[in-house]
Amino acid sequence: MALEPAPAITEHALAAAGVAVGLAIYFLPWTRISSAWLHVSLLFGTFEVALGVAQLSDDFAFYLVVIAAYAAYILRSPASVGAYAALFGLALLAPLVYDDENLREQIHHILVTLPVLAIVVLIVRYLRDTLERREREHHEFAQEAVQLAVRIRARHKPWSPEDDIDRRLEELARASGETEPPHRPSIS
Repeated sequence: MALEPAPAITEHALAAAGVAVGLAIYFLPWTRISSAWLHVSLLFGTFEVALGVAQLSDDFAFYLVVIAAYAAYILRSPASVGAYAALFGLALLAPLVYDDENLREQIHHILVTLPVLAIVVLIVRYLRDTLERREREHHEFAQEAVQLAVRIRARHKPWSPEDDIDRRLEELARASGETEPPHRPSIS
């Protein structure tokens, strides 16, 4: 079997709880519930990963990177993102308090995971802020284009396809030296 010795039932329960909570969070109607539940989901996820690190393996600490990326994307306030980043850092450091036997391994995991966590938070936050800024700029540009189109249309009579064809025929006639434009069949 792949898992020798077999994991304890608490380890299976923790994994099942993580999957259940993840599915519940995914299917929540976020548009109809308070944004405070975002904080609840972040805190619960952090607690669950910390519990997984304590019960299963310190390798599970890398899941904090996923939670940190989610936090950097959903939270508007940079102060909130910073507070959660500090919480994730504390969760990474927690094994140093209760696991004296594997100190070297714990430090190794912290030194690998912490920079990745910080880089992911900074990149996701930069991309989110850039996306919002560009979205605002495009919205403003679209508003200006609509305002310009309205001003231009107000100065001229309404356009019809026949007006454009007549103008082009007159231009062709002048360019060829004819005094009258060629006969144009009527459009029905």
